[in-house]
This record gives sequence, structure tokens and C-alpha cells, in this order.
Amino acid sequence: MSGAYGLPDDAVVRSSWDDALERGGEMLVLAGNDVTLLSPVATEAALAARDGISVGDLRRHLLDEFGAPPEGEVDVLVQGLVDTLIARGVFRIESAA
Repeated sequence: MSGAYGLPDDAVVRSSWDDALERGGEMLVLAGNDVTLLSPVATEAALAARDGISVGDLRRHLLDEFGAPPEGEVDVLVQGLVDTLIARGVFRIESAA
């Protein structure tokens, strides 16, 4: 476990927003009163988590889609992405397992 939320690999997150516009691989998301522009990686994560996904499955999905990151450890980067999306209201924790 790492990151602000300390979610283990089997924790399930689900994306949740009020409205979104997708274009050019990015997505502009309205969650509550907050508007967030998601990068292509964050967009893919949000779409993959629409029906709920474990943190471990999300990591594997992002690796399949984008390959290994050029810098940093994938576990740390994915946890940081999940933490950020939770903090922005784009993800919610469905099951902390």
C-alpha cells in the first residue's frame, strides 16, 4: 500500500462524474462543482473504471494500453493517478478490500 489513500491492489475504484466531453484522447470532466482536464492516461483510467476495477487490474490495463512509463515505477505512478482522481472526485472507492 502506498499513496494518500493507501489502496491495496484488490481495492476497487469506480469512476463517477456528472458530465464529460472527450476529444483527442483527453477528457474534460465535471464532477460536482469541479472541472478537470484528464490526460490521455487519466482518461483511459476513468473509462476503464466506469464499471469498477481493482487497482491491480487498472495497473495492468494501463500497462497494456501505454506500455511501461519512461520514468518512475509503475506502481507508484498508478497509485498517484488513483489518488489524484479520487481527490478530484472523478474516482470513488467502491471497496477498500
